[in-house]
Amino acid sequence: MASIVGAAVKRVEDPRFLTGATQYVDDVRLPGTLAVAFVRSPHARARIRGIDASRAAALPGVVRVLLGEEVARRTKPLRPVAKAGTFPGTFKSCAVSVVAVAEVGFVGEIVAAVVAESRYVAEDAAELVEVDWEPLKPVVDAERALEPGSPLVHPEWGDNVMMTTGVKAGDPDGAFAAADVVVKARLRMNRHCASSMEGRAVLAAVDRARGQLTLWTSSQSPHVIRTHLARTIGHPEHLLRVIAPDVGGGFGLKANIFPEEIVCALAALDLGRPVKWIEDRRENLTASYHAKDIVSYVELAARRDGTILGLRGRFVVDAGADIACPWTPAVEPFQLVTALPGPYKIANVETSAVAVATNTSTTSPYRGVGLPAAQYAIDHIIDMAAAELGLDPAEVRRRNILTKDEFPYTAATGLAYDSATPKETLELALAKVDYAGFRRRQAEARREGRWLGIGVSSLMEMTGLGWELFRHFGLDWLDGAGADSAHVRMDSNGTVTLSVGTLSHGQGHATVYAQLVADTLGIRVEDVTLVQGDTRVTPFGWGTWGSRSTVQGGGAVLAASGRLREKILRLAGHMLEVAPQDLELADGAVTVKGVPTKRLALAEVAYRAVYGADVPPDEEPGLEAVCHYKGPTPYANATHVAEVEVDPETGRVQLLRYVVIEDCGRMINPMIVEGQLAGGIAQGVGNVLFEHLRYDEAGQPLTTSFMDYLLPTAADVPPLEFGHLETPSPLSESGLKGMGEGGAVGPPAAVANAIADALAPLGGWRPIERLPATPEVVRGQVAAAR
Repeated sequence: MASIVGAAVKRVEDPRFLTGATQYVDDVRLPGTLAVAFVRSPHARARIRGIDASRAAALPGVVRVLLGEEVARRTKPLRPVAKAGTFPGTFKSCAVSVVAVAEVGFVGEIVAAVVAESRYVAEDAAELVEVDWEPLKPVVDAERALEPGSPLVHPEWGDNVMMTTGVKAGDPDGAFAAADVVVKARLRMNRHCASSMEGRAVLAAVDRARGQLTLWTSSQSPHVIRTHLARTIGHPEHLLRVIAPDVGGGFGLKANIFPEEIVCALAALDLGRPVKWIEDRRENLTASYHAKDIVSYVELAARRDGTILGLRGRFVVDAGADIACPWTPAVEPFQLVTALPGPYKIANVETSAVAVATNTSTTSPYRGVGLPAAQYAIDHIIDMAAAELGLDPAEVRRRNILTKDEFPYTAATGLAYDSATPKETLELALAKVDYAGFRRRQAEARREGRWLGIGVSSLMEMTGLGWELFRHFGLDWLDGAGADSAHVRMDSNGTVTLSVGTLSHGQGHATVYAQLVADTLGIRVEDVTLVQGDTRVTPFGWGTWGSRSTVQGGGAVLAASGRLREKILRLAGHMLEVAPQDLELADGAVTVKGVPTKRLALAEVAYRAVYGADVPPDEEPGLEAVCHYKGPTPYANATHVAEVEVDPETGRVQLLRYVVIEDCGRMINPMIVEGQLAGGIAQGVGNVLFEHLRYDEAGQPLTTSFMDYLLPTAADVPPLEFGHLETPSPLSESGLKGMGEGGAVGPPAAVANAIADALAPLGGWRPIERLPATPEVVRGQVAAAR
């Protein structure tokens, strides 16, 4: 039987989605369900002098109004604190109120919750809640928040600095002093958010007979949510069940616990009736966590031949008003300062980052956390240096990029790369786009008055976030170590039920995990059923985020399946009176090696094992195995190449071609790999060309609907071209690596480089200093050049 791992098996979960047989949170309908609407702050910063909810409470159909003081008495505040020694630098925490009590820190912060018979009534009642506000002066820009005399978001800190960190290696001062060329730029990456098709959603219900509280939530990490919720509201964790049914996208946002989940749980416990809240798009854009909003100051020192001698990077990260839980704004700065060198051999590096509190919505990890901004900085400054030196940017990369033979490799910033192929993917990508031919076509187009450009981004992607790494970067309010779990059980007919602690919300786990089980046990993919997302029936897991599920979840699945295979062969050997090592397990049967006629159908072995009809005294009946896997942190890598055409008069950027060569270790399913890449690239295109959450100086959000917060459509993303290398990790089960975030990491740098390349004849190569590169920004570039 040929290995099914590596085959482009069609996703087994797709028919359910294509036929509408899914169940999202809002599809869970319980009798007597109440609806919640939240009263949210209209001010970026203000004191609450008083709240009068009497008119709202008197409205027919209103069942309950919850205010901040009551919620504060009944809950513990969320207060994430970084473990001492986690990173070089400082970290300040703050208590995050579930519902604001005395002061609000951003537009959209919850001030009260109205529970009613319908969402219509709840919304009407929310408008009747009267708040006596004392508006205060906000601070909206992170760099201004660092200035002396700036308004303080958390006065107890004494300033607005939430976190500082940095890395210094080698002799950066000496490298810059010895350089032939030094280039520097200030780059600003835009603020945007995880605009998943399904917003956040919560349904809470109480089983009075058993005392059990059940929370259905659109989450990436149901077990983590259960632990935090139990601690926050003081409910016994064994009497708290969290279910994540079908989840319509997460992208990192839904790996956090939110105040709305806590409020719904409290209301359900109070009222004994189910309570539901479904986020609308305005709430999603203004009151959920945002991402990025980073100012990067980057400098590069090089010799005349293009050899990079040194690199400096200073990052100012807008953390927003509060601290996300559990994934604090500390994650982004640390990724920035460590990931900046990427796949390039740079020995002399100095980086620093500061996370700054502002009166805007809290920021938290989003697909690729830290990496898109780091990649934008390093790849854009390399192109800038190439232009200054009069060299082709592809050639500068060739002279500095790591090759396959140089791994394992420890970057100057301390990241330990296990295996990768940066030079090899770069060369394949350049060959696939016919880079030399493009330069000829570009010259011809310029003579015709058409402005074509090409941009390259080569990246490293940390995947898995393994046991040792997770333990080091754990947080003292939740001592996690990042292990994940799998339970594999074979039923009496030879089919398998697989239960895991990860959670698929679009990644195709039901298919890829089934491929791993089927390959190990010699059964069909369709004979494997996946159970996930329910804390009552799944083993503990950290959920799905950070490109970890293939490495950690897949590693657990492989290890548990391997243990089950060993038991099957032992029991079959007993039944056939043959040593287990003389048996083969494939095509649904156990066969004696070299004697194909001497065999047992796997279903027969399973039947006899499950019912104990022929189990030796030293074996237990049944066929099942569990693994709690302490996995590694392998690195994937890729090269992205974008071709664009820019209209200097209108500022329009048209993507003509997009090529990616990816190396994510041993691929389980190439079709799913390419699907993950395509989705990430589309998000990256949104990052570089369209999406931008804007605030005015008073902290009022200006992008509150899809009329003004633009997402890329199918017409904006060209047909994508993929190529693959497979370099198995020496650290993980079966050489597996993750790759879920890499697609979103490359586009900002690749497309920005392509735009700058296209505009170079109009006045020399100039950096694209802020994203998104909207027509307004591009026309500004042209005007400055002219």
